[in-house]
Amino acid sequence: MIHVLDLFAPVIAASGGAGFADELISALDRLLRVDHLCLMRFDARTRPPSLESATLRGGDHVSEIQAAYLGGHFRTDPSLRVSESSRFRDGIAILRLHRDAAPRGTFGAQHYERVRLLERLTIASVGDGRLHCLNLYRHDEAGRFDDDEFELVEAIARFVSIAAMKHDAARDPRSRFCDRWGRLAGFLSLLRSVHPGLTERELDVLARILVGMTSEGIALDLGIGVNTVLTYRKRAYSRLGITSQAQLFSLCLGYGNEPPPCPNRL
Repeated sequence: MIHVLDLFAPVIAASGGAGFADELISALDRLLRVDHLCLMRFDARTRPPSLESATLRGGDHVSEIQAAYLGGHFRTDPSLRVSESSRFRDGIAILRLHRDAAPRGTFGAQHYERVRLLERLTIASVGDGRLHCLNLYRHDEAGRFDDDEFELVEAIARFVSIAAMKHDAARDPRSRFCDRWGRLAGFLSLLRSVHPGLTERELDVLARILVGMTSEGIALDLGIGVNTVLTYRKRAYSRLGITSQAQLFSLCLGYGNEPPPCPNRL
């Protein structure tokens, strides 16, 4: 039996490098057949995502399909609404899109049959205020992902999504110059645009939620109690008309702006 940690060791070693997607699809394909893989990061619903891909079988269609997707079809991708779904829990969800079930007018309905893509499994996760999607594809000859394979994807989803987000952070040019505190400045600016009525303390708490800090971490960072953090969060959520971290992320993602570059700290 393949030891999963050993299987993914080359993937972790390739993090931040040009060969990460190739290593990831090779590792996954030893567990379940994956013909094509795509890594995407969405900064906003109105902006095309950053994209990396790798193919083991049937790659002739890739450049054409990616061009069509980035040219505007990304706006109809159901993954963009995942944080509003009941399936989105603890910052992660797995979506299943079969070609025949794709809504009329969507990217899958228009393009999958032509290039013989049968099904897509998406591991969608939120990190650093962004939506990260790892898409796993099968062609017609491979058949659908069966129930056992879906359960396997569920079992490794969090591990794989964290690896992909860490890779993406290392590849993001801004991460070479910006640490968490630089990202905070960007989220503070975005939140002020979303709702100018938020108080400074409410902004401080929400920005830290968006960069992934826990309530305990926020309390230590701001020098206040955990209950006080929860009070500021509750008040801010009320002003925004939301009730959860997932909705906060969805609100900021849907606003159409990405945080500005981090301040020059040199």
